[in-house]
Amino acid sequence: MTRHPLDVVPSGLRGSERSVAVPPVARPAVAALVSSWEFKRRAGFEVPGERPSPGVEGTLAKRLLGIRFAEPVRVVWAEASGFGYETRPGHPIYGEESFVLGDDGVFTARSVSRPATWTWRLLTPVLRMLQHRVFGSYIRIVEDEIRRATAATEDR
Repeated sequence: MTRHPLDVVPSGLRGSERSVAVPPVARPAVAALVSSWEFKRRAGFEVPGERPSPGVEGTLAKRLLGIRFAEPVRVVWAEASGFGYETRPGHPIYGEESFVLGDDGVFTARSVSRPATWTWRLLTPVLRMLQHRVFGSYIRIVEDEIRRATAATEDR
């Protein structure tokens, strides 16, 4: 669902999409970053050890208020310029998330989701706030990588 622009979001799910233009000099570095779990690690998650590959399952984890939340996931697609995963049973959110650097040089993070259970639905406002923060960190991570790549080019 999230591999391409969110023209239509299935009923009952909420779509989110954030993008940033990546200059040509930084595209190789950003593509390498967003095609690996390093991207999620920099966003504050514990990540699986192996590279994202279609069909591979793993667990992301995040600590909030001293509580470790395990988030089972399965990679649904992966390529040199990004990957996408779906949540698995036990994840607080039901849905899919992806990160891709398009041929046009635009990085986009997308998600389609809803709380996974009625218990998590009670916390919908908190989950949305956390998702908004995480998406902001995705953009900051890509902008930092752009700055690093640009500085490295200028230092030559």
